[in-house]
Amino acid sequence: MIEVRFHGRGGQGAKIASRILGRSGFLSGLYVQDFALFGAERRGAPVVSFTRLSAESIDQRGHIERPNLVVVMDHSLLKEASGQVFYGVQDGTSIIVNAEADQLQAKPNDFPKAKYFFLDLSAIARRLTGGVIVSATAAAVAAKCIPAITLTTLVEAVGAEISQFGLPPEVIANNIAAAREAYERTPVVNLSVPPAAERITETTLETPPYLASSRFAGPTIRHPGSAALRETGNWRTEQPVIELAKCKRCFLCYLYCPEAAMTLDPENFLHVDYDHCKGCMICYEESDRCDQPKVRGVTCLARC
Repeated sequence: MIEVRFHGRGGQGAKIASRILGRSGFLSGLYVQDFALFGAERRGAPVVSFTRLSAESIDQRGHIERPNLVVVMDHSLLKEASGQVFYGVQDGTSIIVNAEADQLQAKPNDFPKAKYFFLDLSAIARRLTGGVIVSATAAAVAAKCIPAITLTTLVEAVGAEISQFGLPPEVIANNIAAAREAYERTPVVNLSVPPAAERITETTLETPPYLASSRFAGPTIRHPGSAALRETGNWRTEQPVIELAKCKRCFLCYLYCPEAAMTLDPENFLHVDYDHCKGCMICYEESDRCDQPKVRGVTCLARC
C-alpha cells in the first residue's frame, strides 16, 4: 500500500488533488481512499488531504501518520506548519515541494532527513491555466511516483474531477495540459516503505494527529499572549494596501479588523501588520463607508 499526504492551503486545491490521485488509482485498477482534514475551514489556512492506494483491499481508516510520499503545495508551510508537514517523516520518505530550491523561506539544512524534490508547480499552473490553483499539478507529481498510474489514466482523472465544477471545456483542457507537463517533468521517485509504528503506551487518550504529542489530549497553551507569536500573514490570498494620501483617519478599518492587524503611527495614520494580516479584506469593504465613500483609503493587491 502507498500512502500519500498533500499539504496545502485553503483554496489551493489540496482536496481535489487527493481526489484526482484517488481516481487515477481507481482507473488503474487499484483500491483507493481519499479524504481531507480541513482544520480552520477558510481560505489560506493550512489543510491536509490523504490518499491511500493498494493492489489489495484497504482495511485501514484514519489519518496517514507515516506517509510514503508527502506533496507540499505551498513551500511556506515548511516554516509555518513544519510540525504538520514533517509528522511521521522518516529518512527514506519522499517529499515533493512546490518551489525551486532557492525560493524556500525556511533553511533546507533545518529540515529532517528525507528525500527532497523541488518543482515549481505554481509557475506551471499560472502559465497554462492562468490561475494559482495547483490541484492538477500536485496530483500529477504524486501520480508519477506510483508505477501503476499512467499518464493516460491521470489525464482521464483530471478531466473527470475538474468537469464536476461545471467549468468551460477550455479550462478543463488547460488543467489537463498543466497536469501533463508536471507529470513529464517529475523525476522517477522510488517510494520506500516506512517502518512499522511503535506502540504508544503513555496514555489511553486518543491524540488528534498533528495537534499534540501522545502525552496530551489536544493543543496546549503553555503561556499567555501566544497569539502575537503566531504569524498568519502567509494565509493571505489578497493583500490590503493603505493609501495614506487618501486616508481620512476614520479608523473604520482599525475598528473592524478581526485580527487587530492595524497599527497607528504617531500621527494616527493606519498601517497594516502584514505578519498577522490574513487578507480577509474587511478593511477594504469598510473603507467604502468612510466620510468620502467615493474615495477608498484601502486598495486591494492580489498577492499571487
